[in-house]
Amino acid sequence: MNNWIIPSNSSKFDLAKFLSKHNNDVDWKQSANFEVGDVVYIYCTKPEMRIRYKMEVVKTNIPFSKSLKDEDCWKDKEEFRAGIKNNNYFRMHLTCYINTDNLTIMDLHTHGIKGWIQRPRKLSFDAVSYIERSIKKR
Repeated sequence: MNNWIIPSNSSKFDLAKFLSKHNNDVDWKQSANFEVGDVVYIYCTKPEMRIRYKMEVVKTNIPFSKSLKDEDCWKDKEEFRAGIKNNNYFRMHLTCYINTDNLTIMDLHTHGIKGWIQRPRKLSFDAVSYIERSIKKR
């Protein structure tokens, strides 16, 4: 099992709306080697700039034709259409909505996550420990 962080841009996609419409599941473009059981923390970009969701990968290698899709949740329709061609998806299920002020980009930088969150990346043990401690404090 791996722990990942991925970005979600609210100016392009309304993740909260999608989750509420699809029983806390979302299909995401599979741009890394995600495996069933992996934990994925979703970092919300501007204006929030913090981790807000903890998800678990429940399925991988889903073709677009069989993926959960809801164009209504996409603010950037071109981005939605770009995902249709030749992409596989992986399904995540929400395990925890995170409502803490301790997981901002500055906090993450202090705890071993360097740079901006612009693509999927695996997290170190120290980073995961910090994130989980912050979740439990809330």
